[in-house]
Amino acid sequence: MMAPINNLLLSIINLIYKVIPDYGFAIIAFTLLIKLCISPLDLKSRRSMKRMADLNPKMEALKKKYGNDQEKYNQKMQELYAKEKINPLSGCLPMLLSFPILIAMFSAMRTVANEELVRQFLTFQADPSIDVSLLAQPFLWIKNLWMPDTPFATVLPDLNSLQVIGYETWNSASQQLVAQGILSAPLNLANQNALTEYINNVVAPFIASAEYAPHVAAISPAFANINFIFFSLTIFKDFNGLYILPALAVVSQIFMTRISTQQTAQTQAQGQANMKMMNWMFAAMSLLFCTTSSAAFSLYWVTSNVFAIIQQIAFAKYFEWQDRKAAIAEEVGIK
Repeated sequence: MMAPINNLLLSIINLIYKVIPDYGFAIIAFTLLIKLCISPLDLKSRRSMKRMADLNPKMEALKKKYGNDQEKYNQKMQELYAKEKINPLSGCLPMLLSFPILIAMFSAMRTVANEELVRQFLTFQADPSIDVSLLAQPFLWIKNLWMPDTPFATVLPDLNSLQVIGYETWNSASQQLVAQGILSAPLNLANQNALTEYINNVVAPFIASAEYAPHVAAISPAFANINFIFFSLTIFKDFNGLYILPALAVVSQIFMTRISTQQTAQTQAQGQANMKMMNWMFAAMSLLFCTTSSAAFSLYWVTSNVFAIIQQIAFAKYFEWQDRKAAIAEEVGIK
């Protein structure tokens, strides 16, 4: 079901990359394009949420009057919605739309990242003298956009990163390198078992070799496989990032949700409590995704959040202007 959306996003990313031959800026441009396309739906949703907030006094009055008769209360609420021409579910549409886009974007970024990581490994394997800075895809402080922006990730792909990539990606990446004259023959792996054998017999020994091992070595043995309760971490000598994008993702996520909550501050206390819980839940999800995913996906996440923050502020100013305009028109009409 998600494959068509995933393929569409991949096509758009590749098209933008042809115009902007830098994946970092191409991802930023792609994110802005997607957000602009769904902005009309966001505006409609915000308008619906504002109208719902404006109805709160009437809704509270109905609750006080018919609170003991749930059926009557629901009937009066439906009559109120019909009179005010409000669909209480319309505010959920952008959220329902943005979630599959997020999942598809995650899948698309992972597809591109996996292919690029295999290309980087096979290219380095073919010519270990190549300059790593030319082989990787740097962006600002990030040395390789296809690895996570953390000190716990290497610049060149390590064994853990390569083991999770499917055999089809290895085949397609090797075919592209053959077409470019970097490899003499494609891999032609028959299945995942063939890939496992290839990784055990070829990839793992090369990563442990004198040419590759320095690029995936810890700062010192003391910083290798630092054990925590549920996981272990290694701080690498040739680390990929500074944890800036994951930190920005968390901060922007909290700020974005807080602005959204403030703009609907008239909701009930129970709703406020739920929003607060969701705020921290989304922040934790941001940290997890952006720590374990490629810096490319983290860049998409941060750009999307920053755009949403600016958009929410702009919508709020627009609604304030509309309210002032309506108030002036009403005052003139009364006079």
